[in-house]
Amino acid sequence: MASKKYPVVLRFEGMDPSDIGGYEAHRTRRGGDLGHVDRNKPAPRRLIGTATWAQEALAEIELMKIEAFAAELEDLDRRNRRKDLAKRRIEGPRDPWRASRHGPMRELILTANKEWFEHTESSDEMFNTAREQQFEERAVAWFKNNFGDDVIHARADTDEQAYHIHAVIMPRATVRKYGTECRVLQPSAQALIRDYEKAQDSVGEWFSEIGLVRGERRKQAIRDALNDGRTPPRNPRHVRPAEWRAKEDRRLAEKAAEVELRERDVAEREEDAATILAFADAVSAGEIDADGRALKPADTDAKRDSPMLVRKATRGFAAARKAFRTAAKRLRAGAEAKARRAAEDRIAAELAEIKAADEVIVEVARHFPTAQREKIARIRRKLTAKIMALDPRSKGRSKGSEPSVDEP
Repeated sequence: MASKKYPVVLRFEGMDPSDIGGYEAHRTRRGGDLGHVDRNKPAPRRLIGTATWAQEALAEIELMKIEAFAAELEDLDRRNRRKDLAKRRIEGPRDPWRASRHGPMRELILTANKEWFEHTESSDEMFNTAREQQFEERAVAWFKNNFGDDVIHARADTDEQAYHIHAVIMPRATVRKYGTECRVLQPSAQALIRDYEKAQDSVGEWFSEIGLVRGERRKQAIRDALNDGRTPPRNPRHVRPAEWRAKEDRRLAEKAAEVELRERDVAEREEDAATILAFADAVSAGEIDADGRALKPADTDAKRDSPMLVRKATRGFAAARKAFRTAAKRLRAGAEAKARRAAEDRIAAELAEIKAADEVIVEVARHFPTAQREKIARIRRKLTAKIMALDPRSKGRSKGSEPSVDEP
């Protein structure tokens, strides 16, 4: 059976000179996204460039800016453009590249499937880096062969999930401007940056000597599908580990917040229910009246009102009132926001809940003394009158038809 073919993976990432500092911080593991770095593995290994490549690159770019600026001022002076000369002296040097969303430089990432690197011919070896060495040699040779001195840095990352190589390309070019030759950064000067498909063909052919193949021809498949009138295959966008982890952290945080809100809502409802029951128990026991005032025992005037009892009673009554008002508010919103039939169905469901709660209140109140029972009945009618008025079936129904808590 033929062995499995693994593709060599090549990606280009846009890069601006201002990104070099962040790149170096991540390379030395002093900053950036380090969540996927295994500190027990060897640190990244430099393959191309000096230890001070970043400072050298920035200094070279600064020199390009100054050279172009000096050439521009000399040209304006030669043409006797005094106003423009004064203006440009104030403005200072400009970036030696044409602005674009990708930036004037490129970061290249070269790798292959993790399984290909882990494959070993010898079962006696626990760790085999032979394929990493093969890949590394081919990668360095491919970089130098295709980009020459424009590949100013390359490193091998061995402390992440899969072995891979990063390289930085600074595409230098010379253009005629201000009456002289000026050095600039120009990505299109490099053929493989200019033509992505050509780059994939090149790297596929180069790495075929160590058993890897060219990656999937997605762009060609898309073009063929469009030419044939078929739905083109999806071209997946690469998501960097840091971006994926940020989105995943945000998703988990939103989910946790949603669960916390639900739990808080349940806890508040349970607390309200417990407070209402405590209120009903206190009224039934004759400890407080329906307004939440503590009642003194008939045989003594010495016992003071309990502040805690009064507070619980007041909270219980307020919670009951809040429950009725919330139900009323939902009913009004439902009746106004939705179609009449849908609103009536929702109103009927809400009314059923309210009536169920009302029946509990009626049942509890039957055990109270007559005076208290009449007082609760008056309070209940005030709380439910507006809600019951929303019931379309209640129109035309006589007020006396409502059940009363003071009925036996």
